[in-house]
Parts: sequence; C-alpha cells; structure tokens
Amino acid sequence: MGTPFIAFIGPTNLDGYDRKLPPSKQPGNIPKTFLDAMEVREEVFVQEQGVPLDNEFDADDARACHWVVYASINTKTASERQDADGNIICAKQSITTSKPIGTIRLVPFPHPPHPEPGSSYTADALETSSNPSTAPLPYIVDRPTTYHDGSEPYIKLGRIAVVKEFRGSGISKLLASAAMSWAQQNPTYFNPSIKNMGMEKMGALLLDEIPVWKGLICVHAQEQVAKAWAKWGFKVDEGMGTWIEEGINHVGMFQRLNLVKQES
Repeated sequence: MGTPFIAFIGPTNLDGYDRKLPPSKQPGNIPKTFLDAMEVREEVFVQEQGVPLDNEFDADDARACHWVVYASINTKTASERQDADGNIICAKQSITTSKPIGTIRLVPFPHPPHPEPGSSYTADALETSSNPSTAPLPYIVDRPTTYHDGSEPYIKLGRIAVVKEFRGSGISKLLASAAMSWAQQNPTYFNPSIKNMGMEKMGALLLDEIPVWKGLICVHAQEQVAKAWAKWGFKVDEGMGTWIEEGINHVGMFQRLNLVKQES
C-alpha cells in the first residue's frame, strides 16, 4: 500500500439515493466521494457486521461532513518476458488504482434525544429519521448526562469504518484526527444563521441563547472499540448508560476540543 490520502466532502444534496441499492447502483448525480464512503461502510457494517443495507444510509448523511481514506494499489497486469539470451523483450507492466479503505462522518447539531439506557434500536440511535428530509431539526433540551448538560450544542462523530485488510495500520486514528482537526479549524461551520432560521426556530429568545458550538464532540462507540476512542481523548459518559444498535452494545463518549479562534 502506498501513502494513503484523504478526501473530504461537506453537506451534499443526495436526492435520489436509493437506500435499498448498493453504492455501485446509485444514480449518477451522487458524488463519487460519498459513494466511496458508502462502499466502505457497506463492506464493514453490512457485509461484515450484518447491518441491513436499508439501515446504512440515513437522513444524517446529507447534512454531514464525510472523510474517505484511499490507498494506492499497484496491480501487475503483465509479467516480464525474456528471450533465450536473457534479454528483456517485454517489461513488466502494472496499473495503480485508488481504493477507498476507510471513512468517518461528522454530523452537526441539533440531534434527537440521547438514547435511553438499556434500550434497543434497529438503526443509529441518533439517526434523524429513516427517510431523508430537508425539514430542519428542532432544537431541544435533552436529559443531562455526565458530560452533557442537556442543552449545549455538540457535534457527533460516527460511521468510522476501515476495510478489514487495512486495519492495524493507523487508518482509524488518521480519520478521527482529520475530522477533529477540521472541526477545530472550522468551529463556526455548523452554527445556525439567525437570518435564515429566525430566533424562534432556534429556541432562543435572547442573542446569548443562540446555539453555538463550543467544542463538545460526541461518539456512540461500539463497546469493543471504546478503548480506541479513549486513546483519542474521549471519555465514557456513565450517565448516558449503554444501549444496543443493530444488535451491538454501544456507549456514549464525549471530548471537548480546543477551538481555533476565528478572525473577525
């Protein structure tokens, strides 16, 4: 594998995406970077972990930011040939292609309520809905947990996946670092616009009540990979409890990032 490289795609119009079909069967208007992200997610979550294909694409995909890691794969297409005297008459030939091997997404606030401890979900517990919609989400007051007071806006990392043969080479860390570094550098990216939304829809009566992201970031981690998230600075939120998504035990974890001050 050559040096991996990362592609980024921000919130995107995904109208026409058919959640019942694999990425290779989607219409031509869907951006390739997103299709590559879904290719990885299908291989890991659907084929490997048994998540139904219908549940893998959700309403948060269009409003999220996605990162995809690619590996340069060199494939031999023809062997070297020599004559009887050992002279090369046909050089070895190969082609290099880029293969998507890992992905992660970052979903902006607002979110649905925190999962209920001990509950079970057939899809992502914070998924906006089973069907994509352009309707804005409401800003709510949630139940407080250990690291979330119930009202502070937070963004959510998730859908991190690495193709099996490339695990153990630091790809997951590369993805998480890329997403968190981007968020630190772009802290106002997801903040709502008063002009576009109005105070009432943001649940604010005063200017200082307008929801603003201050660095809080959440993950819903499968218990089996919670230790990896802990290495990247996340702490298990005991007050959030544990729950099941697609038959897999999950825990909530939070981290507060130090934000880069924006020039006025």
